[in-house]
Amino acid sequence: MSYNVWSREDVKVYGRMKVIGGLVQDHSPDVIFFQEITPYIHSIFESFPWWKDYHCSPVPPEEEKPHFCLMLSRLPLENYACPNFSKTTTGKGYLEADINPEPTATKKPIRIATTQLARPVPPATMHFRERYAQAEHAVSALSGAAANVVFGGDMSWDDDADLPFPLPAGWFDASASNGRKQDWTYDGFWNEKAWEFNGYIASAPWMQTRSDRFVCKLRDYTLKSFQLVGAESIGTRYCVKKHTSYDPGAVDLMPSCHRGLVLTIVPK
Repeated sequence: MSYNVWSREDVKVYGRMKVIGGLVQDHSPDVIFFQEITPYIHSIFESFPWWKDYHCSPVPPEEEKPHFCLMLSRLPLENYACPNFSKTTTGKGYLEADINPEPTATKKPIRIATTQLARPVPPATMHFRERYAQAEHAVSALSGAAANVVFGGDMSWDDDADLPFPLPAGWFDASASNGRKQDWTYDGFWNEKAWEFNGYIASAPWMQTRSDRFVCKLRDYTLKSFQLVGAESIGTRYCVKKHTSYDPGAVDLMPSCHRGLVLTIVPK
């Protein structure tokens, strides 16, 4: 599972995290990639019963970053590392570790990795080149690290604006490979002012992008399924001011401005 939980603590954060925690409990993933975890959101997740079932990557000191990524695994995280990107203006990097599914005699190790790449900040800067360089750096480094790699997270990617995601030979985009290339994972409507231009508001579908994704290199495993989760309302509805170009009426608050991704792979 990969989930950008949306770091906005001012937007019903405990209620939203309870719903995301419920999705974790329902799907019971072996590995979880979280993005935009704040120290407070981390403490909320620690209070849930399922937390104790996982090994967690190290939590950075609170003063270093307002939010960060975490990897959780039911199996021990071996050879854990947090390399920085060679090209970054925001100090970003990625998390990586090895897991050894049991029985080890028949199941090969998997290198897992997660990140949140440089986000666009319109209209100041879109970070296109920096984001592409970061993706290329991570995929290139992971390519030589293991025969089986699952790299997931918030890539901050927009297929209508960014170059094609850099995938060397042997790699594939799990969501695209499963016939779901057009399914959105991020709704920019919830990013203040991103949807407003000269007093006009964009229609919701225009603001929805496939920001989050799993990209994989699998020699000994194959893709079984891919699904999106977390599109249901948490029970809060917002009435939206009417604009001349588009009137959404009311919108329901979801657990996050991102949807979660659940990927299942099985041995060949």
